[in-house]
Amino acid sequence: MVGIHENTYQCLAKIGQVPMVFHRPIPTGFKVKTGTVIREADGWYIALTLEDKTVPVTVAEIQPTTENTLGIDLGITNYVYLSNGERIENPRFLRKSAEKLAKLQAKLASRVKGSKSWHILKSKISRLHQFVARARLDFQFKTAHELFGKCDVLVVEDLSIKNLTRRAKIKTDIEDGNLVYLPNGQAAKSGLNKSMLDAAHGQFANVLKYVAWKLGKNVLFVDPRGTSQHCWNCLNKVPKELSERWHSCQCGESLDRDENSAKLIKKIGLIHQSGGGTSSLKKALAQREIEACGLTVLR
Repeated sequence: MVGIHENTYQCLAKIGQVPMVFHRPIPTGFKVKTGTVIREADGWYIALTLEDKTVPVTVAEIQPTTENTLGIDLGITNYVYLSNGERIENPRFLRKSAEKLAKLQAKLASRVKGSKSWHILKSKISRLHQFVARARLDFQFKTAHELFGKCDVLVVEDLSIKNLTRRAKIKTDIEDGNLVYLPNGQAAKSGLNKSMLDAAHGQFANVLKYVAWKLGKNVLFVDPRGTSQHCWNCLNKVPKELSERWHSCQCGESLDRDENSAKLIKKIGLIHQSGGGTSSLKKALAQREIEACGLTVLR
């Protein structure tokens, strides 16, 4: 149970009165429901859950159109590539702090564990990680507001970060009766995984959901499979290696591969909402074949 007294201290169950500094006053009419005590690198915090039954909780229902919708492709070089050709660069917060972090960790390794200097360095490392996390989250919120300032509906890939950052499969062979491990590209994959985790696209997806709800706008998620290997205009497959950054198709489309993906993501989202029941490229291709045959799909 949490009790708030004149915005100066709070009463926690089994603990008693604890003085606190409020981030901002509790709005009039709101009722404190729960409080979660959190320990951060720079101190203790409490996250309060408030309730006001007059605040609507409904999600905005906005019909996506070509004019009010944008598709975005999430990446490493460009954090966000929009279907209108605009891009937002990846700030790479962890990468920029990697050298400083490595020096602190090297010093920590040379200290006696549990000593005063060890605790001081441990605190500095924790604060650096906290700075990176807060800077990343601040960037994501600002980016989300910027994106929704350009559109009413945002179509995004429903990425599975866990699968994308999975270790490369082990490759083996038998030579002279002995088991031999072959190169599997894990060294390069480790660097890519670190960059993907630094980008925190999964967290960004949650930020987009929250900002969309707060602004009364909408965000749609589509299956990402095939969005980097097909042309947005004709939907034909155009195989590309990860190192190939330009998309060229026989239909005449020639543009950055990330922009092509963003346009294709938008197209899939619009087809899905237009009654086609399509939320993936696979279903979009099936619908294209049906339309090419002049058939009518009964719904």
